[in-house]
Amino acid sequence: MAATTTPNAFTSRTPGEPAPDLTDYRVVHRAMTTDMTRLASVAGELVRAPDRRRLRLLRRYLRGVTSEIVNHHHVEDDDVWPLLEEIAGDRTALVALTEDHERLDPLLDRAGVLATADAATPELAAVLREVADLLVRHVADEERDVFPIIVDRVRVEDYARLQERFRGTLGLATLTFVVPWVISHASPDERRALVADAPPPLRAILALTERGFRARARRLFRGDSVVGRSDNTARR
Repeated sequence: MAATTTPNAFTSRTPGEPAPDLTDYRVVHRAMTTDMTRLASVAGELVRAPDRRRLRLLRRYLRGVTSEIVNHHHVEDDDVWPLLEEIAGDRTALVALTEDHERLDPLLDRAGVLATADAATPELAAVLREVADLLVRHVADEERDVFPIIVDRVRVEDYARLQERFRGTLGLATLTFVVPWVISHASPDERRALVADAPPPLRAILALTERGFRARARRLFRGDSVVGRSDNTARR
């Protein structure tokens, strides 16, 4: 009997097909690594100079970043890694990346609990620093080892389905943070590409939330150069 192909089977991209554009993936990674590092620095500042309003902003910001990181990892484990193993099993070795996810999520949970206290503690700053350091290494490994496989083997239409999974597993409350947050880390060219590719509901969310997000980020990070770059980017 001839073998049949299941409806969910994936096939590898052929050399003549266009490669997927990973701009969104790269900008999300940049947002995660940059802001976990910044949040760790803010927590340290709040230990030395307590500020309840700024701590509330940190708590809210951390909650949004954490939701996106955890969701991102779940989609990678449940959707991205299985696709890559199916079409490029000869090139994948994803165990270490999955183990990083298993280490990161409990650390993020701990940071979230510590951030609910009335004052920032040295433990909060230390946990956020541990998360930031692990995340920076993890993202560097992923972009070095996984991104070339996606570009070489994944078809544009299959990558588009992965994008839908990343977006579709976020609730509205999380999207109102994630959409302006990710855009704030995009260069002008990346911003144009991301906005052009976004479905209308996400463009509407951006229009409604970006100004407020930028104002809260300025108060939280207080003159951080990344905030300045994001504001300039947003006005272009």
